[in-house]
Amino acid sequence: MASRDAVINKNDKRHNNGPIDKDVAIDEIDFYLAKYTKRVTNFEAKKKINERFTFVSLVIVLLSAGLIYSPFLFGVDVLEYGYSRLIFSLFLSTAGMILFVSYLVNRLKGYTRAWSRNRLMKEQLGILAREYRLSIRGKKLPTDREYINIEQENILSKLFELESKNRVETHADIVGDYIAAHEGVFGWVKGLRK
Repeated sequence: MASRDAVINKNDKRHNNGPIDKDVAIDEIDFYLAKYTKRVTNFEAKKKINERFTFVSLVIVLLSAGLIYSPFLFGVDVLEYGYSRLIFSLFLSTAGMILFVSYLVNRLKGYTRAWSRNRLMKEQLGILAREYRLSIRGKKLPTDREYINIEQENILSKLFELESKNRVETHADIVGDYIAAHEGVFGWVKGLRK
């Protein structure tokens, strides 16, 4: 998939950079590359949406707070007429809630961490594929079958070790995010009571 269908750069002088067909190790690496590419794309979109909500709500919070507290900040009451102070107070509280919820969603769903972790895994898979390609450089299947089989077993063991390590890290991140969000919310609530 990804390794076989890659566009070969004419200026790329690396060895064994062409397509390798019907190879167990390359096929497995390609499967995981496709899987993690899809995950990176998915989490990147969710991360960007969350960042936009956070940015817009932060701007609204800052502008509303600046207008509401303008007599104290600037010495001039910008909102001296009508219901404008009430309206901007509602904007402030609504945007503050959106900011808080977007923080919790990002913390609980782990969009930023997941995007970063999956992007790193994709890079490590690319390095693993390159390592394998270089290890079998110049080898032909009928004559060097034993050597290629040993290299395939070696690279597949590294691949599955990498996948296993990534799953353990994912689990630790999920549990850590839930604990951090729980402590953050209840620490904030406890602070309000004092």
